[in-house]
Amino acid sequence: MKRSILLAAALLAASPAAAQVPAFQSQVEAFDDFATASASMPAAERVKAFRAKFDALLPGFYEPRFGATEAQYDARVQKALEAYPPTRDKVLAAAREFAGAYATASAHFRGVFPDYAPTMPIYLIHSLGEMDGGTRELRGRTVAIFGADMIAKIHDGGTIGPFLDHELFHFHHARYFPDCPALWCSLWQEGLAVYVAARMNPGADDRALLLTIPRPIRPEVEPKLAQAMCFVRARLGSTDQDDYATFFFGKGGKAQGSWPPRFGYYLGYVLAKQLGGTMTLDALARLPPEQVKAKLEAALAAYRC
Repeated sequence: MKRSILLAAALLAASPAAAQVPAFQSQVEAFDDFATASASMPAAERVKAFRAKFDALLPGFYEPRFGATEAQYDARVQKALEAYPPTRDKVLAAAREFAGAYATASAHFRGVFPDYAPTMPIYLIHSLGEMDGGTRELRGRTVAIFGADMIAKIHDGGTIGPFLDHELFHFHHARYFPDCPALWCSLWQEGLAVYVAARMNPGADDRALLLTIPRPIRPEVEPKLAQAMCFVRARLGSTDQDDYATFFFGKGGKAQGSWPPRFGYYLGYVLAKQLGGTMTLDALARLPPEQVKAKLEAALAAYRC
């Protein structure tokens, strides 16, 4: 496994274009080694050893977040370790194939955004089911994460390209659009990333744009789009984690009602498409927050509640 990653890196480095590929660090091999070697350990001891080892490798990721307690997080670690053996081959295959897909995606992305130069560290890990890709604030630093376990579960040849375009755009966009806790920021960040992936992959369907997870979003939202836009408009300034979950989490939040999980991605995409039809992707990426907020408010005001 480790040799295959290093070989892929060596082959990539042999071409001029590949020299521009931002480096990433894989911790999938370390997870595999630990999960295999610790299989016979008592559960509580195994979880404790896991957290000690992996907290040192990626400080801040393998600890309770999003309101979880220590006990809840320990249970999550135990469940992931126990569920790993049947998924092992797929996870390791996804990790092996990632280097090539990532290099291809980086070259594709630089064809649209020539100044792409992420400043954050990039990791390929086993995310314990948390994510296929994205950024996280961990103990005061922003890091980019790819979860080989979720990539193996969710992605294939038809989705991996648009997915990587989406995530690389987040890494790039962070240079021009600082993260903020208000819901409108996430609406723009996520919606614009979907729109960029759509523009960079003409003909990409909703599955390729990840608008069908955990179920198709467009068919449920489009017939009552104005109502959905009014729903988000009333919460634009919210910093409540539950409101965020309602729009962007797979399980939703307390205000979910009849709306599908993750429907904020679709609403943001529709708004980005409305605002970006006459702009280059580079210009959209560079829009400052105050302009974005004003444009979103104006676009949402056009929907009748």
